[in-house]
Amino acid sequence: MMTRMTLRGLRLLLAATAAASLACGENLALPDSSGAGLELAVVGGNAQTGTVGEPLAQPLVVKVTAEGGQPVSGRKVAFLAATSESGSLAPDTTETNDRGEAVAQWVLGTVPGAQSGEARLVADLETPPTTQFQASAAAAAPDTIRAMSPLNQPGDRGEQLEDPLVVQVADRFGNPVPGVTILWAVTVGEGELSQEQTATGADGTASVTWELGGRIGVQRVIASLEGATGSPVTFSATVLF
Repeated sequence: MMTRMTLRGLRLLLAATAAASLACGENLALPDSSGAGLELAVVGGNAQTGTVGEPLAQPLVVKVTAEGGQPVSGRKVAFLAATSESGSLAPDTTETNDRGEAVAQWVLGTVPGAQSGEARLVADLETPPTTQFQASAAAAAPDTIRAMSPLNQPGDRGEQLEDPLVVQVADRFGNPVPGVTILWAVTVGEGELSQEQTATGADGTASVTWELGGRIGVQRVIASLEGATGSPVTFSATVLF
């Protein structure tokens, strides 16, 4: 008899507890399976500076949270570059971990300058939560050097050539590379250059003026950059008088 009463009492207690839990359930902040009520924000890897065509040093990290800032795991997040010039992100879609975070590696596009993208919660909503991220891309290492002024000019002995000698340095994607030191030297003739070394500007170019020597015939100057394709660039001047 005592056993039967005890079991009956236990059932009543469990039923009362369940009812109380349901009554309190209106206050629980459980995320909607559709994604309603969730928020998405960048928490790591934003606003980095990197090199064109290369992955950023730090991964991009976004976080999904429910009301009250609670992290939400197991939610899919899509990563998209703004344009083809903004590179690519991998994986393009991934799930949040137990900290509510989704992580992707951003490989920058091949054009220097500002690049951007977007992370978007994959949800059955007309306007799913999104967040934007940015990066800045700089030109890659110097790869080639080429002439940007005539390689051959006529001139007079002891006179400055009409056009300066100009070269441009580019990276492997053809982007101008600033801040590169170019070495200049007279190899034939006794002329003088305005400088023996110059640094490339924002457009990747460097230049000197050339005052010809007293030699009749062909005089030459070289512009060199160690390790660059096309180095040295040879400029010639033909002196008739």
